[in-house]
Amino acid sequence: MRGKILFIGLVILLMGVSLAVGSSQQKAPLLSDISIEPPDPSLPEEVKAFSGTWAGEWDSRWGWDCVIYVERVGKDFAQVVHSWGEYNTSKGSCHCAPDWRRVERARVNYSGGEATIEYTTPLFSHLRGLSPSHTLSGSFEGQVQGRKGSSGRYTFSFTVEKGRPDLMKGHFISSQAGQLRIELKKIDSTSLRN
Repeated sequence: MRGKILFIGLVILLMGVSLAVGSSQQKAPLLSDISIEPPDPSLPEEVKAFSGTWAGEWDSRWGWDCVIYVERVGKDFAQVVHSWGEYNTSKGSCHCAPDWRRVERARVNYSGGEATIEYTTPLFSHLRGLSPSHTLSGSFEGQVQGRKGSSGRYTFSFTVEKGRPDLMKGHFISSQAGQLRIELKKIDSTSLRN
């Protein structure tokens, strides 16, 4: 009986350690070379609201830290820096180390009081060896050889709704049509460093 109790206690302890290690993923890298330009005052309020720094966590099983810097925004384009933390899928099929990418020409759409930024990238695993600038166009249309059933790309969209300039809702579609959602809050980028 005493052996069973010790065994059960050991199993519970090991499960707790495993969960603690699994949830201690690294945060999104904080970048120092960010330059946020004030938007044109003639733009709709929802489009202007994109300008700045946003932080949140994707609704994945283990969480996935994310910081979005909108450096420039215009009527139909934005320059976005997407920084992400460490991520592992629940099945262990994907591991993304903390990293970041600058998307030069994300699309901006505005309609009915709602503004959306959209961009597409190749799979993060195919970004290794990218130039030191970490720069992408944001309109990746090509096909990258991936696993069977994979589109070879990721699609991101982020929306600011009328009356909610401090909240950006995001949607991510993976190469295998898996989907995640996020709510990012607009923050003062100096608060990230504390």
